[in-house]
Amino acid sequence: MSAGDEYHSLNSSDTTPNNQQPRSIDDFLDSAYRHGQSQIHYHSGPASTFLYILQRWRYHIVFLALGLANSGDSAEMGCTSYILSSSNFQHDILQDGNQDGGEVDFAKRGAAIASAHFGGMLVSGLLSGVLADVWGRRSTLLLGLTCNTIVGTLSAMARNATELCLLRFTCGLGLGMVISGVVTLSAEISPPSRRGRFMTLVASCYTLGFLYISLWAVIVFKGSGSGNWRLFMFVNVMPTIIAALLVTLFVPESPRFYLCRGRLREAVEISNLLAVRMGFTDKDNLLTEEELTQYLIRAKGIGQASSRGRETIQINEIMQNEEKSEYVWREIWTSLTSIGQIFTNGMYKVTIPLQFAYMSLTLVTGVSTWWTKIFQNLHLQTDAFTLSFYHTL
Repeated sequence: MSAGDEYHSLNSSDTTPNNQQPRSIDDFLDSAYRHGQSQIHYHSGPASTFLYILQRWRYHIVFLALGLANSGDSAEMGCTSYILSSSNFQHDILQDGNQDGGEVDFAKRGAAIASAHFGGMLVSGLLSGVLADVWGRRSTLLLGLTCNTIVGTLSAMARNATELCLLRFTCGLGLGMVISGVVTLSAEISPPSRRGRFMTLVASCYTLGFLYISLWAVIVFKGSGSGNWRLFMFVNVMPTIIAALLVTLFVPESPRFYLCRGRLREAVEISNLLAVRMGFTDKDNLLTEEELTQYLIRAKGIGQASSRGRETIQINEIMQNEEKSEYVWREIWTSLTSIGQIFTNGMYKVTIPLQFAYMSLTLVTGVSTWWTKIFQNLHLQTDAFTLSFYHTL
């Protein structure tokens, strides 16, 4: 089928919504994205095509914001490796009594600082998913970014190892919330046919964060490790600050979150907003609340993640009143108890290998915390910070 035929087919089928099967959010986002793609081919001439692509920047910037948030996460995780090898940091934080000639305590102070954010991530990893189910993916992401912005800035002003440990632990709490929000949002606001592509692009930004901070380590510490580690910590938080601004301005809440909460009106509004940003121009065929309700009735429920959503389908009406505390607690309990589903009905065959893969990844990340210091102790011809940059590349 040619691009023009695809464009005609999409519009001819979409202009008769009463004669077609009701669409889910995924169905609608997929058709909207294909519609936008066909519009690019439909416009003749490179100038028209370029202008039409520019119209989709409001959709693409959503994934730029999520990718930058992911980069900020990895930058926060990677910065510890470089400050531990800084002579000024060792003097200010790790040295006993901050006196020249005092012993540098890597075994206790250094190890505590290096592992503090991992402890925070462990706690946050257990709770951030529940928070995202109850409070929202975007809200959870913004909370994590705000937390890391504040804590990252305060880390540059830490006076001793105890303060820095507490700050790094709190940073770990924020890291877990950012990871939860980034992964979930990038999956739920992308069209199914392009979901793998968009999620891969966002995930690849994780490596960019390590590259960013390793390059700044070479610039700030100048090979000898004598640079200003406080300046380095402040530069380290810049991607998170920018990501927080972009998420606030451009990233909407996930329509699936509203769907699972039984708030169909908001789910439809966000879905249509995303469709328009994709270049969907058929305003007579936008998703409607009635169509989504019909789809959910046909589907006989919307999954185990939301007791509120199940009740909405059972009574066949949209609940517009404010949240009640009993529903919130039921959501929390349902979200916690539903975790076990990933190990049932054969799902453990996928879940367990993925868990081991992620454990291996975090193990390497933990070891990498000490790579710069290891390179430094080897007294190689190339300085440790440059070697760490090459290793990151």
